[in-house]
Order: sequence, then C-alpha cells, then structure tokens
Amino acid sequence: AEFRALVESMTIMGFAPDDQAAILRLISSVLLMGNLQFKQERNSDQATLPDNTAAQKACHLLGVPVTAMTQAFLKPKIKVGRDHVTKAQTKAQVEFAVEAISKALYERMFKWIVQRINKSLDRTKRQGASFIGILDIAGFEIFKMNSYEQLCINY
Repeated sequence: AEFRALVESMTIMGFAPDDQAAILRLISSVLLMGNLQFKQERNSDQATLPDNTAAQKACHLLGVPVTAMTQAFLKPKIKVGRDHVTKAQTKAQVEFAVEAISKALYERMFKWIVQRINKSLDRTKRQGASFIGILDIAGFEIFKMNSYEQLCINY
C-alpha cells in the first residue's frame, strides 16, 4: 500500500516512469552497497571482498562494471609524479569509501528530487502554489540550498 502511494505521489508530481525507475534503482543500489562485507587479509593491509554478490547487483542497477567498482574501492589508482600506481586499501578505508559514495549518490538524488518537486510547484506557473524547504528551528540557520544531511539533522 505504501509503495503504491509512493508511486502515485511521484506520478502526481510529474515524475516520468523512467525517472521513477531510476530513483528506485539508485535507492536499491545504495542499500545493496550497505550489504558489502569486506575482510582484511591476514598478513597485509589489503582489504578483500570475498563475496561480491551484493556488488554485482548494485553495479547492475547503476550500470557500472563490477570489476571497475571493486577495483576502485579495493585498489584505487593514484597519481605519483607522472605515473599512476595502485594503492592497497585497508578494510576501514574501503568501508569509508563505500559509505562516502553511497552518501554522495543519495544526497544528489535527494537534491534532484527536491528540485523536481519545487519545479512542479513553481509559483510562476500557478498562483498560490507552494515549495519544499527545510526549516531549522533550533539553529535558525539559513542555507541557500538545503541538503539531505540537513533534513536528517532536523527530522
């Protein structure tokens, strides 16, 4: 029932079926990235991903090659002088990178959704229409752009 209400709400706000599917794919991929289980190799600093099932599913939803994503997390290429070398990442570093990418994806999607809703509620097109904003009562901060993080702080 709640999923149908969500889809109906997105349709009312003018989200095309392709946009709705993209939103759901992105949310699913972020949730799947939260299921990645990294391990630390015994005699080195290198993290590993023993089971990449969740990574395969997340990459499929994002349209990204799974080997490219896992390599970027586990052994990113860095520039040293004029050369590019791969650097071993610890379990903690890899988990931090996955969390950062997940948060960035989700925040960009959140901003895009807010912009789309505000566009569909644009006052210039209809008299008396509303907009979506975030009111921070505790700190009375005024931001040019409210972020997903600000919503979480104030929820």
